[in-house]
Amino acid sequence: MEIPEKQIPFGTPIPNLPHAVSCSFPTMRDVIRYEEGDACLGEILKVAYPRFVTHHRVIQWERILQLKFELEGKVVYCVCPTQAAKDMQQYLGFQNTSVIADEAYGIVAVANDEETVFRAKKYLQHTGFRISSRKAEDFLVEEGVIEGSPNQANPDAYEMLQASLTEKIGVRTKEDVFMAHSGMSAIYAAFRAIDEVQSKKGRTLWIQLGWMYVDTYEILNKFAGEDDRKIFIQDPMDLNVLEAILEERGDQVAGLISEMPTNPLVQTPDPERLLALTRKYGVALVVDPTVSSIVNVDTLPYCDVLVTSLTKYVSHEGDVMMGAVALQSESPLYEELKPHIAKFVEPPYSGDVARVAEQLDNIESIAKIVNANTVQLANFFEDHAGVKCVYWVGAPSNSDRYHKIEKDEGCTGGMITIDLVKPVAEFYDKCRIPKGPSFGMDRTLMSPFMYMAHYDIISSSTGRDQLLEYGLNPDLIRISVGTESIDQIIAAFDEAL
Repeated sequence: MEIPEKQIPFGTPIPNLPHAVSCSFPTMRDVIRYEEGDACLGEILKVAYPRFVTHHRVIQWERILQLKFELEGKVVYCVCPTQAAKDMQQYLGFQNTSVIADEAYGIVAVANDEETVFRAKKYLQHTGFRISSRKAEDFLVEEGVIEGSPNQANPDAYEMLQASLTEKIGVRTKEDVFMAHSGMSAIYAAFRAIDEVQSKKGRTLWIQLGWMYVDTYEILNKFAGEDDRKIFIQDPMDLNVLEAILEERGDQVAGLISEMPTNPLVQTPDPERLLALTRKYGVALVVDPTVSSIVNVDTLPYCDVLVTSLTKYVSHEGDVMMGAVALQSESPLYEELKPHIAKFVEPPYSGDVARVAEQLDNIESIAKIVNANTVQLANFFEDHAGVKCVYWVGAPSNSDRYHKIEKDEGCTGGMITIDLVKPVAEFYDKCRIPKGPSFGMDRTLMSPFMYMAHYDIISSSTGRDQLLEYGLNPDLIRISVGTESIDQIIAAFDEAL
C-alpha cells in the first residue's frame, strides 16, 4: 500500500472495487458541488458511500422491480425484508406508500411527490435499510440482466464472523451478538428495542451525549418523536450536567447514546462514571465504539447495549456495509431487551458476510500497523506550526479516560482530526492523500468531515456560529490513518501544510 503520487480523479471508487464504500473528492469545489446537488456530478458517481449515494446495481434492480410489479409513476425502493419495509411504510404514512414483501426483499413504493421522496431517502440514509449492492448484483445475475457469477456465499462464514465478534466484543455467549445489515441499522434496532421496552415503564426521554455522527442523532430526531423527548448534552466530558438532569428527570429517561470515542473530536467520556449514573437511574446506556473499533477498545463492560459499524476496521478493505449489536449479560435490562433486539435487527446478506469473513485473518495485524502510524502522525501534527489543534485519543485532555477502555497500550484506532492554520481549501486541494467519506480502512483517507456530514449546518453563518459554540470548527479535517509507510504519510501531509 502506497500513498498516490497525484490526486485521485473525482468519483473514482476507494478502494477501486465494485462495492467500495468510498470514492474520491479531490477538491473542496467537488465536495461543495456534490453537497449542493450538482446533477453533473451525480452522473459520475456510480459507487460511493452507499447510504448517501445509491449503488448503480441497486438502482438497476429497483427499476426492474418497478416494471415487474407495474409500479410506474411510483418511486420504488428495495429494502431489507420483514420489519424494515413495514417500519418505512409506517414512518412515511400508509396513504403515501405500498409494500410488497417476501423472504428475499421488501419493496416500498412511494408517491412521486417531492416531500415524500425526500423523506423516504432520508429514512433510508438514517436507518441503512436499503438492499445490499451485492444482493442486488446477485438478483441481476439470476435474472440474466447482467453477466457473471453470484457472489460466493461461504456456508461457514456466518459462524466464523460471529465467533470473531464474540471474542472481540467480549460477550458471554455468541447468542448475545446480532449481526446487522449496516452500522446504522444496528443503532436503529437498539433504539427501537430500548424505546419499546422502556416506554412501557413511562420512560420516553432520550439523551444524546455530545456531538455525534449525523445519522445517529437523526435517528433520535426523527424517531424519538416530539422535540421534548430528546435532551442534548453539548459537552460529553461534563458528566455533572448529565447527573443534574438525571437527578431531576431520571425516572423519565429511556436511554442515552454515547460514542466512545466521539466523531470527529475523538473524545472519551468517563466510562465508569457514565455507567454508574445510568445504572443508578435505570437508564439504558448505548455505546458506539466505532471510532476506535472493537479491535482496539473494550466498551461492553461500560454499557447495556453496544452498537458498532463493521464497515470500519473489521471490513478493513473497504467494500462491505455491515454492523452489529451486542448485549451486556450483566445489564439489568438484558432479559427484556434481547427478544426486542432480535425483532428489530435486520441481518446482513450472506454474500457480504462471506466478504467480511475473508478479511478476518488480517484484522489484528492491520490494526497494529494503523495504531503505530497513528501515534507517529499525531506527534508530527502536534509539532507542526501549520496545525492549530490535534484531536486524537492520546491528547493530554483525553488519554486518561481512553486508557480505561483501551484493550492494550497503543491500541489507539486510526482517527485523527486536525484544525488548520491555513484556509481549508488551500490545504485540501493540494494534499495528495486519498479523500472521501468513511474511515477504518487499510489505506489512509481524509475528509472535510463537517462539509460531508453536516453541510446543511455549515452552509449558513448561523449554523457555523452554532458549531463554533460547540467547539467544532466547520473546517476540521478528519483523517483515517492507514497501513502505508509512515514516512510516505507524513511527507504527503507535510507538503500540503
